[in-house]
Amino acid sequence: MGAKKSFDSKDNIIRVAFSLFLKKGFKEVTITNIMDVTKLSKGAIYHHFKSKEEIYAATLETYYFELLQPDGVDFNSGNFKKDIEVLYYYVAELFHNIENISKYSDYPIRNYFSFQLESEKNTAIRGQTIQAVAEFRKTVEGIVTNGFSNNQIKSDLDIKTITLQIVGLIEGVAVHHSTLKDNVKDVLLKRYKLVFDSFLSFICTE
Repeated sequence: MGAKKSFDSKDNIIRVAFSLFLKKGFKEVTITNIMDVTKLSKGAIYHHFKSKEEIYAATLETYYFELLQPDGVDFNSGNFKKDIEVLYYYVAELFHNIENISKYSDYPIRNYFSFQLESEKNTAIRGQTIQAVAEFRKTVEGIVTNGFSNNQIKSDLDIKTITLQIVGLIEGVAVHHSTLKDNVKDVLLKRYKLVFDSFLSFICTE
């Protein structure tokens, strides 16, 4: 029971801190802010983390690096269009989860991108941030490669170009809707479907 309570406290600290970082940015959030929301003492927080920087690193690991590496998602159905649909459903679900977490923060999409940009300025973790983005792009490239292998994408097109276009569409639609305050998943799914139905009609063989 004690171990579970300790784990729950740590998870709560990470969740609350992430929400506060989204709203205020890393520099403006204090340990006192985290204490006020979690209702934990300073000693309880420092039992799990040595510093605010360590809490920040934990939020990045949980809500950024892991989310950009969807290891448990199957993108290899053999149907390129279906795999792209799974991809944008995954991204929409990601922002839906951010919306649920960020109850102390408006504009979950905008704030999440700001969180990403702020992390890239941190020299200690910049390399890991860049690697996480590269891994996501690699996931998309794998989907595209399978599409070419299964003759579902026109042969005169290029894997790298199509990959960059898909990543650009995923990010572009999200950025375009960065002022959404709620109902993020439904809005994104409708827009992704509209955009990708059009895009896929140009690049697919049927």
